[in-house]
Amino acid sequence: MDISVMSWNMAGAKLFEQLDPEPGSAAGRYTAAFRKVWENSIGNWLVSPDQNQPDQNRPDIILLQECIGFDDLSNMAPHRWQSGSTILGEIFSGYECFFFPAVTSHNNPHPGKWNRYVEGGSVTNCIPAHVDIQQGYGICVRKGISSRKLWVPLADSKNMATDADIAEADCHSCFEPISITTGLYLGQRDTEPRLVIMGRAKLESDGESRYLNYLNIHLNTLSGEREGNVRLNRRAGASRLRQVELILDNIVSAYQETTRYRIPAGIEPSRRDIWIIGGDFNTTPDSEEIRMIRQAGFIDVIPDKRIEDANPDSVFHNRIGSKWSLHDSKTPAINVDYIFCGLEQFTFASDGLNTTESRRPFRPCFEDPAFASDHALLFAKIRL
Repeated sequence: MDISVMSWNMAGAKLFEQLDPEPGSAAGRYTAAFRKVWENSIGNWLVSPDQNQPDQNRPDIILLQECIGFDDLSNMAPHRWQSGSTILGEIFSGYECFFFPAVTSHNNPHPGKWNRYVEGGSVTNCIPAHVDIQQGYGICVRKGISSRKLWVPLADSKNMATDADIAEADCHSCFEPISITTGLYLGQRDTEPRLVIMGRAKLESDGESRYLNYLNIHLNTLSGEREGNVRLNRRAGASRLRQVELILDNIVSAYQETTRYRIPAGIEPSRRDIWIIGGDFNTTPDSEEIRMIRQAGFIDVIPDKRIEDANPDSVFHNRIGSKWSLHDSKTPAINVDYIFCGLEQFTFASDGLNTTESRRPFRPCFEDPAFASDHALLFAKIRL
């Protein structure tokens, strides 16, 4: 059985400064730019030269960070201020798309974040006060993949119907946003609310089925870290370490140990749940945060960290890293994005996990550079 997962920090907040004029969709140009990247640059990269079927390597699950959306609370022009799930659906065709806002102008109204974008601000096309500006996480599930409920209706799973974990039409029971930060938002990234989005799916192939539990994460970062200030670097690392501990203890372990209101894990190792943790970890491979995840039994399924650039003549091609500066190509890229895989209560045998078809971090080509992301796209193909 194969599992394919993609993770990408889209750096979508650039849209707030590049809104299309009225009366069309505010995100029209943004959506078109990312759709072209997805269909052309990424699509061509995913297809190996010896493959005849273009969709063979389409990811089953896509984990996205720094997605954007709007909520028009006046209900006057829904076509202009599109929701995050609508925007993602227009970009990633063939997928069911879900959006989870983490910071919004109405729920987290600090002027330091939003003043420049709202009416009277410094950008050309401002956003009216009745529109809630939203930034957060996206999950895209390939059509045909069966999303499943995190929790089933009956405490004793022995007596429930076989379809008790089948999702409702809107799949709301298949996801849970979990906060991993507490405190007042002060308008800068140091205090930005951070979530983990947990999802669940059932993978079926050749008569075999396995449950997949996946976490979409974006860990904390502090302004000025990795610039030589030892105290600041230690503070930033400590804040992420607390978040990793919460993820492993209060999410992964908590769900593993739960026996009521969920489909139980298989008795045999070959039937137990598969876990994926992917996203922007904001920390390097030698950090305590990554070491803790590895010690918990998770495996980095993209071991080759050399960037594969859509333009092989680019200065970034073959550099080590997954994040770079959009303004200074001489600044070294760094590794901060990962996809980890693990199995419940089971250590992989040396030949128990095949990741040979996982790809190197990919730097796609943006024809419209105004929306270019500063993160590589990750694609992992895992064969059990």
